[in-house]
Amino acid sequence: MKPPIMQNFRGARALVIHAPDENRERLVAVLQRLGLLVGTLDSVEGGSVTQQALESCDVLFFETDQGVGPILDGLTLPLVPLVAVIGVEAPSRLSRIIRARAAGYITKPIRSTGVFTTLFLAFNEFAMRRALAEERGALEERLRARRFVTKATLKVMRAQNVDDDEAFRRLRRESMSRRITVEALCEQIIASEAAIEDAEDRTEDPSGPPAPPAQPVQRKSYK
Repeated sequence: MKPPIMQNFRGARALVIHAPDENRERLVAVLQRLGLLVGTLDSVEGGSVTQQALESCDVLFFETDQGVGPILDGLTLPLVPLVAVIGVEAPSRLSRIIRARAAGYITKPIRSTGVFTTLFLAFNEFAMRRALAEERGALEERLRARRFVTKATLKVMRAQNVDDDEAFRRLRRESMSRRITVEALCEQIIASEAAIEDAEDRTEDPSGPPAPPAQPVQRKSYK
């Protein structure tokens, strides 16, 4: 699902890491006119910046000419849109943008025009990246869970002498009755079977640690 397009940035908190000069003053002024709450940090002399301060901003502007390595040493860049402020287009400086995975950039000299476009692209590009990452994570989790579905289906087929379609139908009906996903049900089944087998192995192995008192185990029949 695609995130909605953001168009209004009023009230967003911006942190600008830039040397104190006309470019920074102009950038701060434009951001404030757009309704953002702006904080600044000197990229040359540094200052007292904490991880909490970084994570409290909604968008971070950083100057690529000076870099932010000494200032952010030992800190983690926040999971917010990063905007590079570019003065000199040297490969070594542009590489900082790539390493930081900036979602947008703006070039010097800073003008009143272009800042809104930069914000618009940066916020929405970052939202798209985050949505794609969440979708990828959900897909990877489903792929991981499919292994349990396959194993559980095979167990039901062998235990109840049914084909794969019928075994999966029974698992799905059981998951619906428990109000959980079929993947979660199958993972529970495999985990339960593994615990039973582990307990049996420890009981049969006299050299292993003493097994806890055996509990009656009821193997579920899914119909």
